[in-house]
Amino acid sequence: MTFPEFANHIGGKSWSPRIGTPLGATTWVRKGIPWLKYYFDLPEISSAFSSEIGGTIAWGGRLGSKLTKAIAAARGLPHWHLEDGFLRSLGLGKTGTLPLSIVADDLGLSVNAARASRLERLIAEAGAADVESGALIRDAVVQNRLSKYNHLPHNPPSLERTFKRRLLLIDQVVGDVSVGRALGSAASFERMLDDALSSGAQCVVRTHPDVLAGYRKGYMTEAAAIRTGVILSAEPVSVASMLDVVDEVWTVSSQFGFDALLRGIPVRCYAAPFYAGWGLTDDRMGRRGKAAIAQRRQVVRRVDHLAAAAFSLYPMYRNPSNWKPIDVFDAIDLILAGQRCPSQG
Repeated sequence: MTFPEFANHIGGKSWSPRIGTPLGATTWVRKGIPWLKYYFDLPEISSAFSSEIGGTIAWGGRLGSKLTKAIAAARGLPHWHLEDGFLRSLGLGKTGTLPLSIVADDLGLSVNAARASRLERLIAEAGAADVESGALIRDAVVQNRLSKYNHLPHNPPSLERTFKRRLLLIDQVVGDVSVGRALGSAASFERMLDDALSSGAQCVVRTHPDVLAGYRKGYMTEAAAIRTGVILSAEPVSVASMLDVVDEVWTVSSQFGFDALLRGIPVRCYAAPFYAGWGLTDDRMGRRGKAAIAQRRQVVRRVDHLAAAAFSLYPMYRNPSNWKPIDVFDAIDLILAGQRCPSQG
Protein backbone atom coordinates (compact mmCIF):
# COMPACT_ATOMS: atom_id res chain seq x y z
CA MET A 1 0.00 0.00 0.00
CA THR A 2 1.32 3.46 -0.87
CA PHE A 3 0.97 6.18 1.76
CA PRO A 4 1.41 9.90 0.98
CA GLU A 5 4.45 10.25 3.26
CA PHE A 6 6.26 7.60 1.22
CA ALA A 7 5.35 9.01 -2.20
CA ASN A 8 8.92 10.25 -2.65
CA HIS A 9 10.29 6.73 -2.19
CA ILE A 10 10.75 4.37 -5.15
CA GLY A 11 7.51 2.45 -5.58
CA GLY A 12 5.97 4.31 -2.64
CA LYS A 13 7.66 1.86 -0.25
CA SER A 14 9.02 3.27 2.98
CA TRP A 15 12.15 1.09 2.93
CA SER A 16 13.13 1.77 -0.69
CA PRO A 17 15.51 4.54 -1.83
CA ARG A 18 14.14 8.03 -2.14
CA ILE A 19 13.51 9.05 -5.74
CA GLY A 20 16.65 10.52 -7.25
CA THR A 21 19.04 8.93 -4.75
CA PRO A 22 22.27 8.08 -6.66
CA LEU A 23 23.04 4.40 -6.10
CA GLY A 24 26.31 2.50 -6.40
CA ALA A 25 26.96 -1.08 -7.48
CA THR A 26 29.68 -3.38 -8.75
CA THR A 27 30.75 -3.34 -12.38
CA TRP A 28 28.92 -6.65 -12.94
CA VAL A 29 25.61 -5.16 -11.84
CA ARG A 30 26.10 -1.93 -13.79
CA LYS A 31 27.15 -3.65 -17.01
CA GLY A 32 25.31 -6.96 -16.69
CA ILE A 33 21.92 -5.52 -15.73
CA PRO A 34 21.64 -2.37 -17.87
CA TRP A 35 17.87 -2.07 -17.36
CA LEU A 36 18.18 -1.84 -13.57
CA LYS A 37 18.52 1.95 -13.63
CA TYR A 38 14.94 2.29 -14.84
CA TYR A 39 13.59 0.67 -11.69
CA PHE A 40 15.25 3.42 -9.66
CA ASP A 41 14.46 6.31 -12.00
CA LEU A 42 18.16 7.00 -12.51
CA PRO A 43 20.09 7.94 -15.66
CA GLU A 44 22.78 5.43 -14.63
CA ILE A 45 23.85 3.27 -11.71
CA SER A 46 27.15 4.61 -10.34
CA SER A 47 30.23 2.80 -9.13
CA ALA A 48 30.03 1.58 -5.55
CA PHE A 49 33.29 3.49 -4.98
CA SER A 50 31.84 6.84 -6.10
CA SER A 51 31.85 9.60 -3.49
CA GLU A 52 28.52 10.89 -4.82
CA ILE A 53 26.28 7.93 -4.02
CA GLY A 54 23.59 7.82 -1.35
CA GLY A 55 23.47 4.04 -1.02
CA THR A 56 24.53 0.75 -2.59
CA ILE A 57 22.68 -2.12 -4.28
CA ALA A 58 23.64 -5.72 -5.01
CA TRP A 59 21.95 -8.50 -6.93
CA GLY A 60 21.20 -11.75 -5.11
CA GLY A 61 23.91 -13.50 -3.17
CA ARG A 62 26.77 -12.94 -5.61
CA LEU A 63 30.28 -12.39 -4.31
CA GLY A 64 30.12 -8.69 -5.14
CA SER A 65 27.19 -8.24 -2.79
CA LYS A 66 29.46 -8.58 0.24
CA LEU A 67 31.76 -5.88 -1.13
CA THR A 68 29.02 -3.35 -1.82
CA LYS A 69 27.39 -4.01 1.55
CA ALA A 70 30.75 -3.53 3.26
CA ILE A 71 31.29 -0.24 1.41
CA ALA A 72 27.88 0.99 2.51
CA ALA A 73 28.53 -0.03 6.13
CA ALA A 74 31.94 1.66 6.18
CA ARG A 75 30.47 4.90 4.87
CA GLY A 76 27.26 4.83 6.89
CA LEU A 77 25.07 4.40 3.79
CA PRO A 78 22.00 2.25 3.27
CA HIS A 79 22.26 -0.96 1.25
CA TRP A 80 19.56 -2.82 -0.70
CA HIS A 81 19.48 -6.50 -1.67
CA LEU A 82 17.91 -6.98 -5.11
CA GLU A 83 16.23 -10.06 -6.58
CA ASP A 84 13.64 -10.97 -9.19
CA GLY A 85 10.03 -10.71 -8.09
CA PHE A 86 7.87 -13.78 -7.55
CA LEU A 87 5.90 -12.96 -10.71
CA ARG A 88 8.82 -12.10 -12.96
CA SER A 89 7.98 -12.45 -16.64
CA LEU A 90 6.70 -14.51 -19.50
CA GLY A 91 10.13 -15.92 -20.42
CA LEU A 92 13.38 -16.69 -18.63
CA GLY A 93 15.87 -14.04 -17.66
CA LYS A 94 18.73 -16.02 -19.19
CA THR A 95 17.01 -15.77 -22.58
CA GLY A 96 16.95 -11.99 -22.31
CA THR A 97 13.35 -11.52 -21.19
CA LEU A 98 13.10 -8.30 -19.20
CA PRO A 99 11.45 -8.48 -15.78
CA LEU A 100 8.06 -7.15 -14.82
CA SER A 101 9.11 -7.06 -11.17
CA ILE A 102 12.07 -6.89 -8.84
CA VAL A 103 12.42 -6.52 -5.09
CA ALA A 104 14.70 -4.14 -3.20
CA ASP A 105 15.10 -5.29 0.40
CA ASP A 106 16.86 -3.10 2.95
CA LEU A 107 17.15 -5.90 5.52
CA GLY A 108 18.34 -8.97 3.65
CA LEU A 109 17.59 -11.52 0.95
CA SER A 110 14.11 -13.02 1.11
CA VAL A 111 15.69 -16.50 0.94
CA ASN A 112 17.90 -15.87 3.98
CA ALA A 113 16.36 -17.62 6.97
CA ALA A 114 19.15 -16.59 9.32
CA ARG A 115 17.82 -13.05 9.64
CA ALA A 116 14.60 -11.17 9.04
CA SER A 117 14.00 -9.85 5.54
CA ARG A 118 11.57 -7.08 4.68
CA LEU A 119 9.32 -9.75 3.15
CA GLU A 120 9.21 -11.65 6.42
CA ARG A 121 8.20 -8.50 8.29
CA LEU A 122 5.50 -7.70 5.75
CA ILE A 123 4.04 -11.19 6.15
CA ALA A 124 4.10 -10.92 9.95
CA GLU A 125 2.50 -7.46 9.94
CA ALA A 126 -0.09 -7.98 7.18
CA GLY A 127 -3.63 -7.13 8.25
CA ALA A 128 -7.23 -7.74 7.24
CA ALA A 129 -7.10 -5.43 4.21
CA ASP A 130 -4.04 -7.29 2.98
CA VAL A 131 -5.86 -10.61 3.30
CA GLU A 132 -8.62 -9.25 1.09
CA SER A 133 -6.20 -8.01 -1.58
CA GLY A 134 -4.14 -11.19 -1.26
CA ALA A 135 -7.21 -13.30 -2.01
CA LEU A 136 -7.84 -11.34 -5.20
CA ILE A 137 -4.22 -11.70 -6.28
CA ARG A 138 -4.10 -15.40 -5.44
CA ASP A 139 -7.27 -16.01 -7.39
CA ALA A 140 -5.86 -14.19 -10.44
CA VAL A 141 -2.56 -16.09 -10.28
CA VAL A 142 -4.20 -19.49 -9.84
CA GLN A 143 -7.02 -19.02 -12.34
CA ASN A 144 -4.56 -17.86 -14.99
CA ARG A 145 -2.11 -20.68 -14.13
CA LEU A 146 0.81 -18.35 -13.49
CA SER A 147 4.15 -18.68 -11.70
CA LYS A 148 7.46 -16.83 -11.63
CA TYR A 149 8.16 -17.70 -15.28
CA ASN A 150 5.34 -18.37 -17.69
CA HIS A 151 6.78 -19.66 -20.96
CA LEU A 152 6.01 -23.38 -20.65
CA PRO A 153 2.83 -24.94 -22.05
CA HIS A 154 -0.05 -26.12 -19.91
CA ASN A 155 0.17 -29.76 -21.00
CA PRO A 156 -0.53 -32.74 -18.74
CA PRO A 157 2.76 -34.40 -17.72
CA SER A 158 3.33 -38.00 -18.78
CA LEU A 159 3.27 -39.89 -15.50
CA GLU A 160 2.56 -43.51 -14.71
CA ARG A 161 -0.99 -44.16 -13.55
CA THR A 162 -1.27 -44.83 -9.85
CA PHE A 163 -3.79 -45.34 -7.08
CA LYS A 164 -1.20 -44.23 -4.55
CA ARG A 165 -0.76 -40.78 -3.12
CA ARG A 166 1.53 -38.89 -5.52
CA LEU A 167 4.36 -36.83 -4.03
CA LEU A 168 6.21 -34.24 -6.10
CA LEU A 169 9.77 -33.76 -4.85
CA ILE A 170 11.56 -30.67 -6.16
CA ASP A 171 15.24 -30.97 -6.95
CA GLN A 172 17.34 -27.80 -7.10
CA VAL A 173 20.56 -27.01 -8.92
CA VAL A 174 23.77 -27.19 -6.90
CA GLY A 175 24.84 -23.62 -6.29
CA ASP A 176 21.28 -22.32 -5.91
CA VAL A 177 21.75 -19.59 -3.31
CA SER A 178 18.30 -20.25 -1.86
CA VAL A 179 19.33 -23.68 -0.53
CA GLY A 180 22.13 -22.61 1.78
CA ARG A 181 20.50 -19.33 2.72
CA ALA A 182 17.33 -21.20 3.70
CA LEU A 183 19.59 -23.32 5.96
CA GLY A 184 19.30 -26.38 3.78
CA SER A 185 22.07 -28.61 2.43
CA ALA A 186 22.71 -31.70 0.36
CA ALA A 187 21.69 -33.71 3.42
CA SER A 188 18.26 -32.03 3.32
CA PHE A 189 17.63 -33.51 -0.14
CA GLU A 190 18.88 -36.93 0.94
CA ARG A 191 16.51 -36.95 3.89
CA MET A 192 13.60 -35.76 1.76
CA LEU A 193 14.16 -38.56 -0.76
CA ASP A 194 14.53 -41.22 1.95
CA ASP A 195 11.36 -40.05 3.69
CA ALA A 196 9.41 -40.06 0.44
CA LEU A 197 10.50 -43.55 -0.54
CA SER A 198 9.57 -44.93 2.86
CA SER A 199 6.12 -43.32 2.72
CA GLY A 200 4.59 -45.80 0.29
CA ALA A 201 3.57 -43.01 -2.09
CA GLN A 202 4.42 -42.63 -5.76
CA CYS A 203 7.50 -40.38 -5.83
CA VAL A 204 8.00 -37.97 -8.73
CA VAL A 205 11.23 -35.95 -8.72
CA ARG A 206 10.98 -32.72 -10.66
CA THR A 207 14.43 -31.99 -12.05
CA HIS A 208 15.95 -29.53 -14.45
CA PRO A 209 16.49 -30.61 -18.08
CA ASP A 210 20.08 -29.35 -17.90
CA VAL A 211 20.70 -31.72 -14.99
CA LEU A 212 19.45 -34.76 -16.88
CA ALA A 213 21.53 -33.69 -19.90
CA GLY A 214 24.65 -33.49 -17.73
CA TYR A 215 25.20 -29.74 -18.10
CA ARG A 216 24.47 -28.95 -14.45
CA LYS A 217 24.37 -30.94 -11.24
CA GLY A 218 21.28 -31.36 -9.12
CA TYR A 219 21.22 -32.11 -5.42
CA MET A 220 18.98 -35.14 -5.75
CA THR A 221 18.61 -36.26 -9.38
CA GLU A 222 21.59 -38.63 -9.54
CA ALA A 223 20.64 -40.37 -6.29
CA ALA A 224 16.98 -40.55 -7.30
CA ALA A 225 17.84 -42.06 -10.69
CA ILE A 226 19.24 -45.21 -9.10
CA ARG A 227 16.51 -45.65 -6.48
CA THR A 228 13.66 -48.05 -7.18
CA GLY A 229 10.23 -46.44 -7.31
CA VAL A 230 11.28 -42.94 -8.36
CA ILE A 231 10.00 -41.21 -11.48
CA LEU A 232 12.22 -38.44 -12.86
CA SER A 233 10.32 -35.66 -14.58
CA ALA A 234 11.91 -32.87 -16.57
CA GLU A 235 9.10 -32.40 -19.06
CA PRO A 236 8.75 -28.86 -20.42
CA VAL A 237 5.33 -28.25 -18.90
CA SER A 238 4.18 -25.42 -16.67
CA VAL A 239 4.28 -25.38 -12.89
CA ALA A 240 0.48 -25.33 -12.89
CA SER A 241 0.36 -28.46 -15.06
CA MET A 242 2.58 -30.37 -12.63
CA LEU A 243 0.56 -29.22 -9.65
CA ASP A 244 -2.66 -30.35 -11.31
CA VAL A 245 -1.66 -34.00 -10.94
CA VAL A 246 0.02 -34.27 -7.52
CA ASP A 247 -1.29 -34.69 -3.98
CA GLU A 248 1.59 -33.08 -2.09
CA VAL A 249 4.75 -31.08 -2.80
CA TRP A 250 7.94 -31.71 -0.85
CA THR A 251 10.77 -29.24 -1.24
CA VAL A 252 13.85 -27.81 0.40
CA SER A 253 13.40 -24.16 -0.57
CA SER A 254 11.99 -23.92 -4.10
CA GLN A 255 9.27 -21.42 -5.08
CA PHE A 256 7.37 -24.51 -6.24
CA GLY A 257 6.27 -24.84 -2.62
CA PHE A 258 4.77 -21.36 -2.62
CA ASP A 259 3.01 -22.10 -5.92
CA ALA A 260 1.53 -25.21 -4.33
CA LEU A 261 0.29 -23.34 -1.25
CA LEU A 262 -1.49 -20.84 -3.49
CA ARG A 263 -3.41 -23.78 -4.95
CA GLY A 264 -4.26 -25.39 -1.62
CA ILE A 265 -1.82 -28.29 -2.04
CA PRO A 266 -0.08 -29.59 1.11
CA VAL A 267 3.62 -28.66 1.27
CA ARG A 268 6.46 -30.18 3.27
CA CYS A 269 9.66 -28.14 3.71
CA TYR A 270 13.11 -29.51 4.47
CA ALA A 271 14.63 -26.05 4.96
CA ALA A 272 13.20 -22.63 5.84
CA PRO A 273 12.02 -20.76 2.73
CA PHE A 274 10.02 -17.55 3.26
CA TYR A 275 6.70 -19.40 3.23
CA ALA A 276 7.63 -21.91 5.96
CA GLY A 277 7.09 -21.41 9.68
CA TRP A 278 3.70 -19.67 9.44
CA GLY A 279 1.52 -22.69 10.15
CA LEU A 280 0.92 -23.40 6.47
CA THR A 281 3.56 -26.04 5.84
CA ASP A 282 4.73 -29.34 7.33
CA ASP A 283 8.13 -28.16 8.48
CA ARG A 284 10.85 -30.81 8.54
CA MET A 285 13.89 -28.54 8.41
CA GLY A 286 16.80 -29.28 10.72
CA ARG A 287 17.18 -27.89 14.23
CA ARG A 288 19.22 -24.96 12.99
CA GLY A 289 16.51 -23.89 10.58
CA LYS A 290 13.74 -24.25 13.15
CA ALA A 291 15.71 -22.30 15.74
CA ALA A 292 16.52 -19.52 13.26
CA ILE A 293 12.89 -18.70 12.46
CA ALA A 294 11.20 -19.71 15.72
CA GLN A 295 11.62 -16.32 17.40
CA ARG A 296 10.51 -14.32 14.37
CA ARG A 297 7.70 -16.31 12.72
CA GLN A 298 5.47 -16.65 15.75
CA VAL A 299 2.10 -15.76 14.22
CA VAL A 300 -0.11 -18.06 12.19
CA ARG A 301 -0.70 -16.66 8.73
CA ARG A 302 -3.12 -17.48 5.95
CA VAL A 303 -2.01 -18.08 2.39
CA ASP A 304 -3.57 -14.74 1.45
CA HIS A 305 -1.26 -12.93 3.89
CA LEU A 306 1.68 -14.42 1.96
CA ALA A 307 0.11 -13.65 -1.42
CA ALA A 308 -0.42 -9.99 -0.53
CA ALA A 309 3.11 -9.60 0.80
CA ALA A 310 4.94 -11.51 -1.95
CA PHE A 311 3.00 -10.19 -4.93
CA SER A 312 1.94 -6.70 -3.90
CA LEU A 313 3.50 -5.18 -0.78
CA TYR A 314 7.08 -6.34 -1.43
CA PRO A 315 7.94 -6.01 -5.16
CA MET A 316 8.16 -3.12 -7.57
CA TYR A 317 6.54 -3.58 -10.98
CA ARG A 318 7.46 -1.90 -14.25
CA ASN A 319 6.29 -2.28 -17.85
CA PRO A 320 9.49 -3.13 -19.78
CA SER A 321 8.14 -1.48 -22.94
CA ASN A 322 8.32 1.98 -21.35
CA TRP A 323 9.49 1.31 -17.77
CA LYS A 324 6.46 3.02 -16.27
CA PRO A 325 5.27 1.77 -12.87
CA ILE A 326 2.46 -0.79 -12.91
CA ASP A 327 0.79 -3.01 -10.32
CA VAL A 328 0.51 -6.77 -10.00
CA PHE A 329 -2.74 -6.95 -11.97
CA ASP A 330 -1.18 -4.96 -14.83
CA ALA A 331 1.73 -7.42 -14.77
CA ILE A 332 -0.67 -10.35 -14.99
CA ASP A 333 -2.39 -8.73 -17.97
CA LEU A 334 0.97 -8.25 -19.72
CA ILE A 335 1.91 -11.90 -19.19
CA LEU A 336 -1.43 -13.09 -20.51
CA ALA A 337 -1.13 -10.80 -23.54
CA GLY A 338 2.33 -12.21 -24.18
CA GLN A 339 0.99 -15.75 -24.02
CA ARG A 340 -1.73 -14.92 -26.54
CA CYS A 341 0.70 -13.09 -28.81
CA PRO A 342 4.33 -14.19 -28.14
CA SER A 343 5.73 -11.15 -29.96
CA GLN A 344 4.45 -9.06 -27.02
CA GLY A 345 6.26 -11.16 -24.42
